[in-house]
Amino acid sequence: MNMNKINYFTSNEEVSKLLASRIKNERVAQRIKQEELADMADVKIYVVRNFEQHAKINLDNLISLLRALKKLNVFEELFDFAKGRIESDPFEYKQKNKKVKQRVYDEK
Repeated sequence: MNMNKINYFTSNEEVSKLLASRIKNERVAQRIKQEELADMADVKIYVVRNFEQHAKINLDNLISLLRALKKLNVFEELFDFAKGRIESDPFEYKQKNKKVKQRVYDEK
């Protein structure tokens, strides 16, 4: 597995490990100890350790860790599903998805 890319073939476990790795790297880059992060996020130390070692965490605790690292804004883009989606009017959609004839018949 390429630890930097996520695609449709990436397993849930691989995605979790990548997320845990990136958050750990951010913690280290900010020079924050695991105990300090747990205190800042108001979670138990085992939550941070378990996440970094085994990539297991619930959503509430993940949000708390991201908030403590001042990285909560990652959810902005993560859940902006409409970003990049081009809206078209129904007529354009119908024309674009019109079936193309597969056979040619002789005129009678």
